[in-house]
Amino acid sequence: MPQAFVPLTNVDAISRALERLTVAVDDPLPLLVQLFDAIRPERSRDHAEALQRWRRMLQLLTIPRYHDGLRTALLTLFAQRRQLSLYSESGLLPNTGFFSELHRKLVHRILPELADPAELRDCIRLLFHRPGDGVWLSTIPLEEQLAFWQLLTPPSPRMLEQLSEACLVLSHRICAMGLEPELLRVLPQLKTSRSPFLALHEELAWFTVEALRIEDETSPNEEDKRHLLVLTDQCHEVVRRAHQQATAVAGTSMSLTFLLTRLEQHLQRLELLVEVLAIRVQTVPDSLVVERWSAFLADAVLGELRRNSLSKHFADLSGQMALLVTENAARTGEHYIASDRQEWWGMLRAAAGAGVIIALLALVKIKGAGLHLPILSQGLLNGLIYGGGFLLVHLLHFTIATKQPAMTAAAIAATVSQTRGRLRDQERLLELMISTARSQFAAVLGNVGVAFPLALLIGLVVGLLQYEPVSSAKAHTLAQELNPFTTLSLFYAAIAGIWLFVTGLISGYIDNLSAHSQVGPRIARLPWLKRLTGAAGAGRIGSYISSNAGGLTGNLFFGLMLGVTPAVGQMLGLPLDIRHIAFSAANIGYAVARFNFILQPSLLLSAVAGVMLIGLINLLVSFSLALWVAMRSRGVPFSSVRSLLLPLRRRLFSHPLEFMLPVEPRQEPRTP
Repeated sequence: MPQAFVPLTNVDAISRALERLTVAVDDPLPLLVQLFDAIRPERSRDHAEALQRWRRMLQLLTIPRYHDGLRTALLTLFAQRRQLSLYSESGLLPNTGFFSELHRKLVHRILPELADPAELRDCIRLLFHRPGDGVWLSTIPLEEQLAFWQLLTPPSPRMLEQLSEACLVLSHRICAMGLEPELLRVLPQLKTSRSPFLALHEELAWFTVEALRIEDETSPNEEDKRHLLVLTDQCHEVVRRAHQQATAVAGTSMSLTFLLTRLEQHLQRLELLVEVLAIRVQTVPDSLVVERWSAFLADAVLGELRRNSLSKHFADLSGQMALLVTENAARTGEHYIASDRQEWWGMLRAAAGAGVIIALLALVKIKGAGLHLPILSQGLLNGLIYGGGFLLVHLLHFTIATKQPAMTAAAIAATVSQTRGRLRDQERLLELMISTARSQFAAVLGNVGVAFPLALLIGLVVGLLQYEPVSSAKAHTLAQELNPFTTLSLFYAAIAGIWLFVTGLISGYIDNLSAHSQVGPRIARLPWLKRLTGAAGAGRIGSYISSNAGGLTGNLFFGLMLGVTPAVGQMLGLPLDIRHIAFSAANIGYAVARFNFILQPSLLLSAVAGVMLIGLINLLVSFSLALWVAMRSRGVPFSSVRSLLLPLRRRLFSHPLEFMLPVEPRQEPRTP
């Protein structure tokens, strides 16, 4: 309740609406509509006004006749309407699937569905009939929402009957979802063992009937309720194992992700309804029961108001899609993080090998540009050059530095989601982030440290052979294009970072699709391939494709995007291009060699600064986007990472070399 009265222009309207509710009527719905019309702010996003009006209503409800009148009206409204759909459907994903639900929402946004006054969930939409009602209502603090919904506590016998039916409906749906072939494919042991979903349904069928009876020797007790909740915990464990098995081995799909999300929602709703339904056998304080019931009503109302929300629908989809493509990336990302000295040197060697290929690719691309092909043909040629080089890097198990962030971000997000605020795990996460920075430094050092001197050496050697690898004009252009102060090189570096991020998503999606579709085993069983290579050879090919499908596809896509983006920009007249740190370093090497080290100091310094900033932008953009998607997929708030910024900064200033060079592992203090 508020401590101070805030005068409002509509105070009289709220009090008049409450005054009308003190008189008994056959149908209180029109009077309740008038009450919420008076509470509604002028603008749905005016959170301060919404809160003031809500608090004014709560203040007026301290007057007994207003309180009793509104409580009677709400109880009458609930008693006269069918409540089942509100309890068993509002706020839950339907069984229609994403695109069918999207079509329904679009149609109902254009041509609203007819409300059935006999359905309580439709009456909720009549009470909150403005499009922005869900916006302002969601900004009211939960404790102040509960103060209103407590008018409906304790639940009436009619409400308990409807809750009982809702529990049975949810139980039937949960049982059906638990026996879906898609779930049984991931957990085949459910076919041969006793399904907890069936056990839950059988137990709940008895519990819901007996819980409504007058106390007798057969009525359920607190122990029966606890047993029922143990069964729901077992169902939750099945969902968790299905997620784990799908992402680790079997691969997941949009339909399976949708199914598991919906199953989890239904289990949570069932647990809440069971807590309320078991009021007669509760040993917990009445205040806790009131709080649970009030919180459920507030959540169900908001869920109903968001029923046709496109933004929430796409937000749910993005979370599911993010989980779909980041789980494989998280496991791959662990291989890109060097945790000790040996792995750091291995990362440096792999990056150095990629630096050799990058130096050669840069020269091939420069020569390809001299062909003066049509714009689109030139873009496709450059894309094939990049893509072919990246595929070669992948096949030789080398490393390109800027491709790491999209993978390592997923690994960090997976660790964040497991810490749950524990201090010891936060320290482990801090060490993981430092190891990631150290690994990135090794990869960048290997790429740039080899690509630049090798390009310089190639340029000098070829120059001694009286052959120009790069013309003077081209060399000047290569250096000038990297100037971060006079060109859009940093913007182009951000575009490359976006493509790096998208590449990580594509790699994760293809890896997941390969596992889910069992591409490897199916390839290994191709009759013509077994005749050609033998059963063992076909098995090795299938295993390789299964393990590397995402990497091969992602590398080819990244190369094509790097080549085609400038061509698309030219055709559309837009400033679209790309800048990549390793290729930029190689280009400087060829430019310096062409001028025999005689390059304008300002031009050289600006180009070197440009390379450093390009690398920073490449890494920051791709890492930030990948971390956001990975954390969103796990429902982890960014505050979990922000809390690490201060200790991370302290470590950076106290031990800066730890972020660049391998160090001996820290000895953990022994606990007594």
